[in-house]
Amino acid sequence: MRWPWSSRRDEVDPAEIQTVIERNVRLARDFTPERRARLEELTAELVATKRWEAVAGHTVTNEMRITIAANAAIPILGLDLANYRHVQAIVVRPRPSASATQRSGRVGGTYSDHTMYTSGEAFPNSGPVAIAWSSARYESLHPATGRNVVIHEFAHKIDMSDGYTDGIPPLSGSALDRWIEVLADEFEHDDERPDDEVLDPYAWTNKAEFFAVATETFFCRPAQLREAKPTLYLAMAEFFHQDPAADRPASGGLLHDQ
Repeated sequence: MRWPWSSRRDEVDPAEIQTVIERNVRLARDFTPERRARLEELTAELVATKRWEAVAGHTVTNEMRITIAANAAIPILGLDLANYRHVQAIVVRPRPSASATQRSGRVGGTYSDHTMYTSGEAFPNSGPVAIAWSSARYESLHPATGRNVVIHEFAHKIDMSDGYTDGIPPLSGSALDRWIEVLADEFEHDDERPDDEVLDPYAWTNKAEFFAVATETFFCRPAQLREAKPTLYLAMAEFFHQDPAADRPASGGLLHDQ
């Protein structure tokens, strides 16, 4: 299927962007004024330049666009929009879709069959990102869960931006070497480590999912990730040019999602 690209700009009032971010994006409440301004700028660009589509007969509202765009902007606050150059469309579904699937266990060679509710999908090349609105809004308001479907799926798009879906973001030189070393240690070990519990078990499905889950955790539960896996945290901080554990006060309320 080809997903059409629209060059039109769908402008949204900056005041509305500020209001929706304040109401729906819990992670942004502890940002410095400079980071908040950067977030609002990137949010406006994503709302205006991406094609927004709805399924199941519902309508994509400004609240949906702003909330999803703001969460997508968080990983690139220290980068730029070029990381999302292949995201031409964002498809908004009202709720997760159910499907029967086989999921890898934490120990190699083990699997479990169950019904999986899919809250998001990232399609390769110039394909869209699909997001379930009910999940996106809830997780945006409750980052202490460690889950954020928007950050997860857009992390996949960052991973894909170099042409490969392999859990290795677009890096080069010594930074690439360090990431490959960290990924090999964190993903490929056969023994279960206590510090692995900081990540959702879905991280060990494959290397691409490891990067996406680690990215969710890096932004949603940064202090916990830094404490459990300091080497992984440092590698992610180097790539994203962000240090969310240091940027937020220890008592910032994230554990309680107030």
